[in-house]
Amino acid sequence: MFGGSYTHSLDPAGRFVLPKKFRFELGVDFHVTKGLGCLCVFGGDWKTELDKQLNGLGSPLELLLNPHISRLHRHFFGGMAPATTDGQNRVLLSPEHRRFAGIEDEVLICGCGNYIELWSPKALEEYNKLNDNVDDLIASGAALLASPLGKALGDPDDGVSQAGPD
Repeated sequence: MFGGSYTHSLDPAGRFVLPKKFRFELGVDFHVTKGLGCLCVFGGDWKTELDKQLNGLGSPLELLLNPHISRLHRHFFGGMAPATTDGQNRVLLSPEHRRFAGIEDEVLICGCGNYIELWSPKALEEYNKLNDNVDDLIASGAALLASPLGKALGDPDDGVSQAGPD
């Protein structure tokens, strides 16, 4: 599981050193693709799951003709590139990836459970200004728990004792 945040400089070629604990989790070969305002990095197992989920959104014809499905495929698969670390544990980000995420001199590496996000420090600061308040976090959690996915996960209070008076 990926956790923690690190800021690293990019060299003139667009490479940064991947933290050691992330290198071991990712393995030798991994993937970089466009996320939501950032880049996403994940290993082969997670890519396989992403493939299954995106390809399971419809029949082959729907995958071609449904604009919502096509948009998701284009975003995640069209922006995906295989990656690896070099002999000095650096990862090369393509100019297209750096441009998309606004990454220039520094990259903020953020562990997000099963994957890693790569942010421009400035872009993440702006994102957090708009999205980093407790009420919005609770609302997002509640919306997910009310969705079919959340219902499949079960009651969020299962096994949790209630605090305070009844």
